[in-house]
Amino acid sequence: MRTPLTMPYPVRSQAPWQKLRGLRKLDHFRIRKHFANASLTTRFALYSFVCVSIMTVGLWLIVSNYLINQILDREWQTTAEMVRTDVRKFLEAYDFKTKDRKSVGYKFASLLDYMRLSPDIFGFKVYSSQSVVLWSDDKQLVGKAFADNAQLQKALRGEVIADMASFRRSENSLDRNAAASAIEIYVPIYSENGKELLGVFETHRRADGVIRAIHQARLVVLLGALGGGLLLYVSLFAIVQQAARKIAEQQENLLKMRSELIASQRMAAIGEMAAAVAHGIGNPLSSIRATTQVAMLDAETDGCEKSPQMRENLQKIVQQVDRVQKRMQGLLNFVKPLEPRPAQIDINAIVRDVTETLRARFQNARVRLNLDLDAELPSIVSDANHLEQALMALITNALEATPENGVVTIRTQSRSNGVGSAVRLLIEDTGSGIPTENHQRIFEPFFTTKPQGTGIGLPLAKKFLERNGGTIRIANGSGAGAAIEILLPMAGEEKKSLPHTTSGAAPNSVSLAGS
Repeated sequence: MRTPLTMPYPVRSQAPWQKLRGLRKLDHFRIRKHFANASLTTRFALYSFVCVSIMTVGLWLIVSNYLINQILDREWQTTAEMVRTDVRKFLEAYDFKTKDRKSVGYKFASLLDYMRLSPDIFGFKVYSSQSVVLWSDDKQLVGKAFADNAQLQKALRGEVIADMASFRRSENSLDRNAAASAIEIYVPIYSENGKELLGVFETHRRADGVIRAIHQARLVVLLGALGGGLLLYVSLFAIVQQAARKIAEQQENLLKMRSELIASQRMAAIGEMAAAVAHGIGNPLSSIRATTQVAMLDAETDGCEKSPQMRENLQKIVQQVDRVQKRMQGLLNFVKPLEPRPAQIDINAIVRDVTETLRARFQNARVRLNLDLDAELPSIVSDANHLEQALMALITNALEATPENGVVTIRTQSRSNGVGSAVRLLIEDTGSGIPTENHQRIFEPFFTTKPQGTGIGLPLAKKFLERNGGTIRIANGSGAGAAIEILLPMAGEEKKSLPHTTSGAAPNSVSLAGS
């Protein structure tokens, strides 16, 4: 038995319209994705532009059509009144009814000559009440009936009718001759008592003036609609832009409050941990230190050859215990700093005391200290202990960030602005600087760039200064190094806020390393 061969089905190529539909779907997806990521102001700008544009075009069409209809109605009624007035001057009821058309033909010719004095009218026909042409400037039409003329039949019923077919053709074309741009206006003529219909005048009027009036009306309405639409769009955009700024500010405030709440929760957790750690290892550390000191006394009284080496090792133990206790105390102070006890102090004296304490470290690091203190600096109100600890941390960081043969400069001066008076203290070094991305983080708790740093020195200094009414920020330095600016209120100004001085843009590089 022979197995039949199976032929594979040919692969059908995708039709062009299917490819086009796929591209349209892809473009629609990209557009939706783009606008989904756009800002509120951008989306509103586009949507409002589309809506205002549609409203402007619709308003223009409605108002312009209404205005044009009013202009045309007024023109037709004016023409009808003029024709009736001229007919009363030249014709009588007998002229419409007589069978002898030649005897009255000169009257219609005189009327035509008179009406042609008007620049808009160049001809007419006269119909009887039976739709028969009584008189025309084209003699071949006299005596013919036009019962199928719809406009004429409406005029015979007493309406003033304008045939706009030729007018619309001429309005949209470049042909402006009398025949092409003529308007046929059918005017019913009545007897003196107004009861008897004598006939209908088909007046041929030039449309140039009407076309110009219509174009002007459309242009005026278009400009008005565009101006109103533009004013509405700009007003709405300004309102939404202001609302967007308010929303952005509120979001920023919410994020700030959220970060502060998270920070406070973190500080509370750290406080509990620090208190537990201090309570758990505080007593053992004190015991270790006391035992080590007793061992040092025994080593001094022992005449063993290893006593000097033993005393040195024991001294290192004491130093490391003191270091641990100091870090624990700094952590406790950071989590729950002591309440300030403000007093009137001399900031220059505090600076000299701190630098004198650090003088040995400056000498060992081979860094020069430059003090530029204002001798006439007024006193400030602050907690001396808090200010001393803050300056100790800041000057220590500047010292550690400065290489050998570098300089750390400390300046003090008084500064007055529109808000109040303050003492400005500037700590500047000649180090290599901190990357720009770390400028906003150096005052965050536990952020440090030092291998042995704890990240609480600068945040603790910032907290001490702010608790005493001061402010701290990174400022511009005279070189590539750091510049930390501190503003402290003078006596009597401590309750006023102290905005930072605007000495320039944010520095390109600062060198005060995180603690």
